[in-house]
Amino acid sequence: MKKILTSFLIMFCTVIFAKASDMPDLKYKNIDIKDKITYDIETNTWAKNTDKKNLNYFMKVKGFGDFYDYLDSEQNFAFTTNCEYELIHNNTLIGYSNRDMKFYEILYDNKTVGKRALTKEEVGAILPEYKIISLSDFSPKTNSLKIKKNFSAMKVFLFNDTEDTFDGYTFTSGNSKFEQYDLRGFLTVYKPGMVQFSSPDGQNDKRWYVLLIR
Repeated sequence: MKKILTSFLIMFCTVIFAKASDMPDLKYKNIDIKDKITYDIETNTWAKNTDKKNLNYFMKVKGFGDFYDYLDSEQNFAFTTNCEYELIHNNTLIGYSNRDMKFYEILYDNKTVGKRALTKEEVGAILPEYKIISLSDFSPKTNSLKIKKNFSAMKVFLFNDTEDTFDGYTFTSGNSKFEQYDLRGFLTVYKPGMVQFSSPDGQNDKRWYVLLIR
């Protein structure tokens, strides 16, 4: 039944893609290729285009696959975030992982890099224009969640509060008009209906999620 439903939705799907750097209403500009960022070890803060002098910078370059690396001011490899998208918010370096569908704070200490997953409240502060829906909110029996559409264009972000990963997942629908983006889990809904978030090939028979938008 799942495969039939998924095939039906894909047949009638109309999807519009946009570059991750063009994410609507994401207030903090994406760090682009060749951009330089600095880290102040005394204040434990990150910045772009800082006026402070004598701070070593890191320059973003293309890394392996969809990820990016950062070179130090001597053009040596410094670190990678293993994220497809990065920004600086409140002097904190933030990365977004499509595979995990999570925002991370990038922790840098004496050339050692770590990550801390942001909470739903922290993500909400970055995305104030989005309705943030936790994956744990979906019914475990029907895989569905009913939400009410109050505006002409409703921006939604699926917040992954599970241990699952989402390689290859996309949104599909047979009756709802929507737009999705290169950043997985984001969509803008223009017309009510049913939207399914799933892996098209049903790989490993992973769980799928259905938004019932009224």
